[in-house]
Amino acid sequence: MVKIFNRRIKKETIKHFGFQSILAGIIFYLGLNLLPILADEFVLVAAAGSSAFVVFAMPSSKTADPRRVIGSHFVCGLIGFAFHFTHPNFLSFEVAVSVALIVSILVMVSLWLEHPPAGGTVIFFVINAQPAAFISLLLLVTILALFSHIFEPYLYDLV
Repeated sequence: MVKIFNRRIKKETIKHFGFQSILAGIIFYLGLNLLPILADEFVLVAAAGSSAFVVFAMPSSKTADPRRVIGSHFVCGLIGFAFHFTHPNFLSFEVAVSVALIVSILVMVSLWLEHPPAGGTVIFFVINAQPAAFISLLLLVTILALFSHIFEPYLYDLV
């Protein structure tokens, strides 16, 4: 039989599920309103939203560590920029995106910066290298990491 609902959700834990989900949504909403350039960049919003999920639903996960959250988006943004400016001269778009993803995985793993949502960041910046969007994304994931640190005593692993 297929289980649809998480068995961990019980009367005593429902408050954690609700609190952490609402907290993630409010912080994400405030971050997007403080950084309006991101509102039009759907791929970046999706990557940052995935980071919010990791940070608030799995706070004790290695991938939720603030160093990994911020560092991975930073490194992947730089790699994306590099491939954005080199691919028209040397590589097809498909090859550039694929190789940029390979490089970003190798760099994240080598530097202990594993954070899967940053894979979307590298792809976005290969497609569209915007310095303002890069800075805004870094600010948003820093805000997420900061608030997860502030609320750390109240956050539980939901998955």
